Amino acid sequence: MHHAPLQRRRRTAALSAVLAVVTAAGLATPALAAAPASSPVRSVTGEQDTPLTLPDGSKLVSAGRTGMLSVTDGSSVVYRWTRFSDGVTTTLPGRQWGVLGTDTVATQNGAVVTLTDMSGASQPVVLDTSAFNTTTTRYSLLRVIGSTLVMTVDMGDIHEYHLISQEAGRVVDRKVALPEGAWATLNFNTGPGSFVLHYNRRVNDVFTKHVGVVDLATGAVTESYDSAPTTVTGSTVVTPTHVAWTETPSGGRATLAIARRGGTTVDRFPVDPVRDTRSLLLRAVGDWVTYDRNGGGTATWTDAMHQLTARSLKTGETVGLMDHVQSSTPDADGNLLVLGGTVEHGEGLYRVAPGADGTPVATLLTGTGRPTALALSNESLPPTGAVDFDRNGGVLKASGTLSRSNARVGLLVTHTASGLEGGASNVPQTGTGDFALAWNGVFHNGVPAYNGDYTWTLTASPSNGIGPDVVRTGTFTLTRAPKAHDFDDNGSPDLLARDGRGRLRSYDINHIEGSSTIRPLNPVDLGTGWSGYDRITATGNIAGTTAPDLVGRDRTGVLWLHQGNGKGLAPRTRIGGGWQIYRTITAGSDLNGDGRPDLLATDTTGSLWLYKATGDTNAPFATRVKVGGGWGIYNQLTATGNLAGAPAGDLLARDTAGTLWLYLGKGDGTLAPRVKIGGGWNAYVSLVGAGDVDRDGRNDLIAYNANGGFYSSLYVYKGTGIWNAPFGPRRAPYNPGLGEGAIDLF
Repeated sequence: MHHAPLQRRRRTAALSAVLAVVTAAGLATPALAAAPASSPVRSVTGEQDTPLTLPDGSKLVSAGRTGMLSVTDGSSVVYRWTRFSDGVTTTLPGRQWGVLGTDTVATQNGAVVTLTDMSGASQPVVLDTSAFNTTTTRYSLLRVIGSTLVMTVDMGDIHEYHLISQEAGRVVDRKVALPEGAWATLNFNTGPGSFVLHYNRRVNDVFTKHVGVVDLATGAVTESYDSAPTTVTGSTVVTPTHVAWTETPSGGRATLAIARRGGTTVDRFPVDPVRDTRSLLLRAVGDWVTYDRNGGGTATWTDAMHQLTARSLKTGETVGLMDHVQSSTPDADGNLLVLGGTVEHGEGLYRVAPGADGTPVATLLTGTGRPTALALSNESLPPTGAVDFDRNGGVLKASGTLSRSNARVGLLVTHTASGLEGGASNVPQTGTGDFALAWNGVFHNGVPAYNGDYTWTLTASPSNGIGPDVVRTGTFTLTRAPKAHDFDDNGSPDLLARDGRGRLRSYDINHIEGSSTIRPLNPVDLGTGWSGYDRITATGNIAGTTAPDLVGRDRTGVLWLHQGNGKGLAPRTRIGGGWQIYRTITAGSDLNGDGRPDLLATDTTGSLWLYKATGDTNAPFATRVKVGGGWGIYNQLTATGNLAGAPAGDLLARDTAGTLWLYLGKGDGTLAPRVKIGGGWNAYVSLVGAGDVDRDGRNDLIAYNANGGFYSSLYVYKGTGIWNAPFGPRRAPYNPGLGEGAIDLF
């Protein structure tokens, strides 16, 4: 069994006994919301130096002058009595009933109930109820108030309440006398001597609802206060001057009802505009009523009622006392002992008592050493400087340990130039605060991230809304090596599409494959007026930069260069005229092994010509070299780069019958004999060698079928690297349309 020791701190003269307390499971995990501005948490520290330990998960049951009773829930329920003077903890066998504000603990053995004074100041009191507690009339022990047993008897649809006490050496049974036509629904005991029953009543078909104070000596309801018949009532406290309870009006939210004792007026004050009164717990401290929902430290939702708040019975003023409560109990002086925490002082045992001006103050008696505010340790944050996404698996990682599991943690990554964002989020596993985040290098819109400068922000937020977020920030520069057919410098191939209106757009292939009907494509607009070209070819990097380029032939036969700049295309420059002699033009394969992609063209006579790239912007091609003749049988050429494992770039050629042929480059500017791939390829109007689409190290092929329908016109043929079977089965990425009218892909 794990026991968490409490820190030793300084002694407080205000305490008559040395107090120390347990760590609870909830104490290890909470982080707490600051109180509303109208009622800030008022807490002071006055910690003690006697170490006490109790198991994680312990809850306070009762407390007297010399010690306290706690219980540990779970698979094994265990009760423990802990002395304030020396911290000695005694495990008590079986079920125990605590007696609020006293050192008494009650146990039951059949019909016999024993009241034990744990201080040892008096002998145990034994109450034998067997004279009336029989198998036919079975009494159930509900609670113990002072030396009086509150027991219930099942009378069919209702319970009778009985007060059992010892008088003159004999056991006396007094039935609680409710008004005629009444039946009890709820019962409460919030301190020594107080017992309250909520009851409904029906007289002459008139239904009413009441809160009644019971005299323990006589069993009579001596005070009664009205609640609306449709109201759901809840937790109740009794002070020397007032009775207060919670209400949820029909269709309303949590309300605090307060009545002066002996009067008939009930004042009502909304306390939670969001939720009803379920789990709302009232306590009394002096002339104040406190309220909260216990368990805020381990909660996974925000709730204004996590905070322990006090309301003055005299003025209506409210003050925030603690950021959360796991459990609480009145002590012998009418104050509260509270297991919980504040953002300022952390987790531990607090005492809530009137301060010098009568306003309650939460005083930390013994801390657990655990923070209430969320904390981060074992941090492994993203690196600074250049981060090579080609070498680190294309991810940005962060990890660490949060002080509790009821938290959310996220990594936000922002591209400085564009403002586009990506990131990752996680909720730590229950019971541990360990987390690991990995940003996959993709923006939230589905586009792979661009090279360039980034900022990152790691934010851990408490799920219960208690306490501040934990924030870490930094910067880095994302780098990837240039890739074929990548026009926006993000390491992913792009597909260029010209629509019927002459607009040219760049679509990221990974974005297309990762999109769906709920996330539209987000292309880069490369401008209009592209219908002036009758041939457009993506060439790869032929002009000396790191970005791929584009050439277009106008209708007069002039060839123009549009140089890539990593953000799109630069203004065009003229290459030269006379290009109208060519029927097909393609580029992107390095045929001579010099590291630059070359251009191939077939003329009207069927000759194939090679234009070697120079890397010179002003003269991007060397003088043409004839490769061979007989190429007039082909109506489309597609340079694919190194497709099938040969030492140079390759070429696909489709003949007029729809048969597709592969020509492997030999690395000297020539091509090996053709290899038949298969027939039926005349179904496609465009075949694009887009590079490595799926990042498996092998180039792939994009095919476009203009008649395939709105969602089934685009296909990806995965490269295999096998020369005589270069493509696997096609797959169809989601294609929501790439423009208006006839579409040409490059």
